[in-house]
Amino acid sequence: MSDAPSATGRPERKRAKRRREFLDAAARIVADEGFEALTMSRLAEHLDTVVSAVYRYFPSKGALLAELQTESLQRLASSLAAINSVASVAFAEHTLSDRDAALTRLVLSGRWMCAASETHPEEIRLLQMIMSQRASALDPGGGMRVFPVALDLISSVVVAIDEAQAAGALEPGSSIDRAAIWAGALSGVLESDDLETYLPEVFGGARLARQANLDLLRGWGADADALQRSSDFVDELAASGSLAP
Repeated sequence: MSDAPSATGRPERKRAKRRREFLDAAARIVADEGFEALTMSRLAEHLDTVVSAVYRYFPSKGALLAELQTESLQRLASSLAAINSVASVAFAEHTLSDRDAALTRLVLSGRWMCAASETHPEEIRLLQMIMSQRASALDPGGGMRVFPVALDLISSVVVAIDEAQAAGALEPGSSIDRAAIWAGALSGVLESDDLETYLPEVFGGARLARQANLDLLRGWGADADALQRSSDFVDELAASGSLAP
């Protein structure tokens, strides 16, 4: 029996490849020029094709954006899960107490987002769009598709906050509220890095976002010395590889 690909599958593979090209190009436009620059005509121009070709794959800009955001959030969730797995092994090797491990995981979550702004810039840009309500270009169906994926990403932070509160590393509070504040604050502060050109001694390198992460945890009751230990531990993890693989 021949292992040659079926001729009937070629059109589907060609369509999938072309659709991928549109999505990748759209992500680059958003990352390089901002969300406002992404239009169907701009995307067609970027790929040297006609606008009608874009609409054959995506019926609206909202549908295109929904697909971009869904894929981006899934990649971010996979990245966070990967570094959390690495951290769990490291916690066990260093026999961290439940309290220190829980707090360190929260410090790591913030540092992960900072690192992701370098390793996954398109994905973080799209997350910022969601957190700043610039996702209004989504059609209703697209919004219903994106929101559960965003919730899955934030849920890992909710769990980490719950664990930290249960271990006594943080004072009691609404973990859902805190996770939403955490995501909105860090994504917003990361946007200020765009000002690095004008004031490099203040902005850039996600420095302010790293500080904001620690400030939030301190405000929620984390001990200053414990935070320093957690930060040192995360520094050691960062020295052995990317915090946002």
